[in-house]
Amino acid sequence: MMELFCSIERRNMSAARKAPWLDRSELRRLLALMLPLYVGNLLHMGMGVTDTVVAGWKGELDLAGVAMGFSISGTVSIATGAVLTILSAMISRLRGAGAEMKVGLILNNGKILALLLAVVDMLVIAAGSFVFRHITDNPALADMAQRYTLYMLPGLPAMLLMRVVMANFEGYGQTRPAMLVAFCGLMCNMPLNYALVFGWGPFPQLGGAGCGLATAIVSWCMFLCLLGMMLGSRRHRNRAGQMLALRRADAGLLRHTLRLGLPVGVASLCEMSFFSMVTLIIAPLGETAVSAQQVAINVSGVIFMLPLSLGIAASIRAAYHVGGQRRDAFNAMVRTLLVVTFTLVSLLMVATILLRRDIVSFYTDSAEIVDLASVLLVYCAVYQIADATQALMSGLLRGCHDTAIITWSNLTSYWVIGLPLSYLLIRTDIIVPAMGAAGAWVSFIVSLSLAALILTLRFLHTRRKVFRSR
Repeated sequence: MMELFCSIERRNMSAARKAPWLDRSELRRLLALMLPLYVGNLLHMGMGVTDTVVAGWKGELDLAGVAMGFSISGTVSIATGAVLTILSAMISRLRGAGAEMKVGLILNNGKILALLLAVVDMLVIAAGSFVFRHITDNPALADMAQRYTLYMLPGLPAMLLMRVVMANFEGYGQTRPAMLVAFCGLMCNMPLNYALVFGWGPFPQLGGAGCGLATAIVSWCMFLCLLGMMLGSRRHRNRAGQMLALRRADAGLLRHTLRLGLPVGVASLCEMSFFSMVTLIIAPLGETAVSAQQVAINVSGVIFMLPLSLGIAASIRAAYHVGGQRRDAFNAMVRTLLVVTFTLVSLLMVATILLRRDIVSFYTDSAEIVDLASVLLVYCAVYQIADATQALMSGLLRGCHDTAIITWSNLTSYWVIGLPLSYLLIRTDIIVPAMGAAGAWVSFIVSLSLAALILTLRFLHTRRKVFRSR
């Protein structure tokens, strides 16, 4: 018996050594999921850019009001939307396990959870809108920011319900519908922003606050369009009916979804608030430092869309393989994912360093900002490996339904370590001579590297647990 066991182990080890790092079948599936997600995420970013540009055309007050308003409404809505991203992995896992008959129940309770979260969002954002009067001495600016947030409120249910419909398509490996809807949303957002900000025909002139109302209207249009695509599909029509049905909530399923999704939302909130707080630490250094930091953050956000999209694709594929207990396919997917991600990110790193001055010149013609932002982009390029690693590990852990660690990792890395370190490096000489804005990026590198290490170790542990012995 011992000889037989040793023989089997030797064969397993030999097979593992021969396993290719790049599985073509998994590569095709990952790219089919990732590319529409990547384009869709860039289109969603484009809507924010449109708000900024149109508000800026109106005036500095309008631009500042939109920025202040989004600092609350955007942070809250994105964090709660992140809670619902777990639905994609839950649906994909059911598919992998051959239990598709339960998907309708997941969607129906996801709809209920989305509406409950929308109510919470609306109350929190409405209350938060009164804070603007206490953080600025300019009453006109406070009023503009408050009106932006209040105009945006009616769109919150649509934003979260859209996340549920997207989860259905993503859970079935279809990411193109969301991309197409995002493109239509961007095309509608541009003229609607202009009409509501400047006034045109029947549309009132609302100034920068009109961007909030435009966002609400476009959100409902995008949700209804995506829902229409689901209802019009033979494959998804039945589940759309199940989702829309008026049924009593399944308390146990809601608790399970929140248990898995809430850590993702809290982790997202920790990350976004960390970067916002670092910008506030830089603020006393002057307009040049703040502007250079904003340019570098924006470029980093565009680059991050790639590993973020791969992370979402990884969560869907991981959940599918875990549901079907396909260990070898799971491992092949992970190897392929690592090769693709680090190859693409390495190319982006090199391009960012070589083209950094040209990139910054697209944002501004100020020589001082170009000089400083070009330095920051070198740090930005360096931290992409750690950023990509933590994004991938987060996606894989979501696919394995192991999400609590993501919250603790982000909380520890960003707030316990990163935020104090950023202050010490930016504003003090305690560790090294004050580095100014560059200190922020050193703290980013340290924080993200720590998060990547924690999540990688956790994934290695979780991977062994999720596949039952046969």
